Amino acid sequence: MKSKTVHYVIPIFLFSIIWSAEEFFISTRYTEAGIDVQTVGLLFAFSSIISLVLDIPAGKLSDRIGREKLITYSMILVALAMLLLFLSSSFIWFVVSTGLIGIAYGLNWSPLMAYVGDMAKKNNRGTTFGDFFTLTAIGEAVAPILTVAMVMMTNNRFPFLIFAIVAVFCCIMFANLKPERRPDIPKNHPTRVLSYKSSWRILSKLGPRSIFLLLMGFFVSFFWESVWFSQPLVGVYENSLLDAALIVAAFSLPTIIFSKPLGKLIDHIGERKVFFYSLFFVMLCFLLFYISPSLPLKLGSIFMASTGVVGVWLVLDVLSVKLNKREERGEFFGILETVRDSSYAIAPLFIGFSYKAIGLNGVFIVNAIIAAILMIFGIWLFKKKTLY
Repeated sequence: MKSKTVHYVIPIFLFSIIWSAEEFFISTRYTEAGIDVQTVGLLFAFSSIISLVLDIPAGKLSDRIGREKLITYSMILVALAMLLLFLSSSFIWFVVSTGLIGIAYGLNWSPLMAYVGDMAKKNNRGTTFGDFFTLTAIGEAVAPILTVAMVMMTNNRFPFLIFAIVAVFCCIMFANLKPERRPDIPKNHPTRVLSYKSSWRILSKLGPRSIFLLLMGFFVSFFWESVWFSQPLVGVYENSLLDAALIVAAFSLPTIIFSKPLGKLIDHIGERKVFFYSLFFVMLCFLLFYISPSLPLKLGSIFMASTGVVGVWLVLDVLSVKLNKREERGEFFGILETVRDSSYAIAPLFIGFSYKAIGLNGVFIVNAIIAAILMIFGIWLFKKKTLY
């Protein structure tokens, strides 16, 4: 990004570490406290449902008061949730901390994505989101391994104390971000944050394109959550938590390596080609991951599958910025995050209640099928040129 200064890079990096470490390890924390897989899935769903209720209001509010304020408030809640997970093993406090995490996620992600979109110019949207993905993916790759290292040296509670401290630093730094990116809102623009009428207006204006973008958001999140939810549980049940951390890190690594090149590729050859090549890798490599018999093969196939997921996700965010006005961008990302959070709720539920039938890794067969269906829908829309 053009403003790659310390005051911007560090808080985004800390932000990614917090969310990645929490997402990787919280299911392990619940499981080791004696909570079964189905209940863990319900807790994840509970958090995601809270988030999806807040996504659109948070996006709309960020259009009016600025992106950085909501992100700051959310990190205060994250620090409180992490502290609860460190101090208590009571189920009721697990529920409370899960709720706080859901509120925090609902408040921060759509403003953050809109913040990045505001920084992009017409000729470098792909590159800008590629830079952002690279930065956050470094945290995603590092966080699981650091978490496992802390557990090996201490216990399964200690990392949450560190997460709480890092969240406080993140909060302080977001509070000091300059608010110059705040969009100008026309006087006649709807101001009711809790009203969803304008959201329906945005979706109806986009027509079939909105359905396609929302489906992309849902399924890309499903792909992502499949790895981040299933692999830590595999690590617990098979006593291979380090292997699970390596798989999650390998899944995050392509975002570090390829986000910027893929973003530039979108700017150079367009969204259509990147979309189809990426989905092909998703479909093929998730299937290879499922049938791979050894850890090196699994690492290789999950690396390639993630490369495809990153490509699809970049296309989604670029199209979202391209097809929405700046004063409606926060709201649209709020809509998109609502769909993503519903996916984050459904993926753990699906895995939790189907693992006895298809295994924890059986979800990757489902992912391959989903990628094929999404590709067919994309062929129809791109052929009609409704996304240009």
